[in-house]
Amino acid sequence: MKLDKSIIRNLIKESLAQLLAEETMAEQEKNAVTAISNILIRLEKTNINAQDVLNAAKAAYEASKPDAESGTGGELPANRKEKKWSDADHDHQEEIAKEIEKENPGISKEKKMAFAGAQVNREKRKRKK
Repeated sequence: MKLDKSIIRNLIKESLAQLLAEETMAEQEKNAVTAISNILIRLEKTNINAQDVLNAAKAAYEASKPDAESGTGGELPANRKEKKWSDADHDHQEEIAKEIEKENPGISKEKKMAFAGAQVNREKRKRKK
């Protein structure tokens, strides 16, 4: 499949629509604080030590983060599989990313690679059908 301008534009439109629909970081933080404070209020009413719960939650959070040296932690949920990409898939992602860079010179590398990766996954799903 040849990558043309219309495909790149559609990818960018889809991604921009998703980004615009998402909450801002400030809204997400405010919602998280509200949710956590509501949980703490409920814990207080049931005579459970909120500080112990917070410490346990922090420990569980820290354990779930990936360890830079060993690569452990940050495991995928049980209902999701890690996607296996071949070297050809990675090469194709790089090609798509270069095309996106030509169309949008100021785009960040993270967004460019995310768009390209999404396109590679779409193409892989189409091939499987």
